[in-house]
Amino acid sequence: MIRNCEPFANIRSVITKSCNAITIAIYVLITILLVVIALMGVAETVTLIMTALQNPTQQALSNVLQAILLIIVIATLIDMVASYVQAGRILVRPILIAGITTMVRRLLISDLTFVEIIGTTIVILGLTIAMVYGSRDKMEMVEHLNDVKQSEIQ
Repeated sequence: MIRNCEPFANIRSVITKSCNAITIAIYVLITILLVVIALMGVAETVTLIMTALQNPTQQALSNVLQAILLIIVIATLIDMVASYVQAGRILVRPILIAGITTMVRRLLISDLTFVEIIGTTIVILGLTIAMVYGSRDKMEMVEHLNDVKQSEIQ
């Protein structure tokens, strides 16, 4: 009879599975809340559009643009949570997209000083470079895994 070298292996396994289940449950709850917030944002955006159509001022159009960009950020966060639940890991790309969208929203909507505009532009550029670099790394990793798989087949 072979004995398990580690006496608490079963307990450790149960604790790990329980923690994973709790994490997934929290992420599902967050997703539900984000969907509710997104739907409320869409309703508010429709109201803002109707107001802007009746009185098309720069402020009204700015409010519509701000609301639309906020919905995009919320949708990106929902995508990030869904990716985590499906893949079991957090993907960086949705976070970078949300960051870029948030910075563009800040740049377009806020009354910024020249220094703040330069800083925000640098942040947008940095996030964009990170996203492009991350995509390139991901493509290289996929190519590497395909090469490894092909060599295993042969």
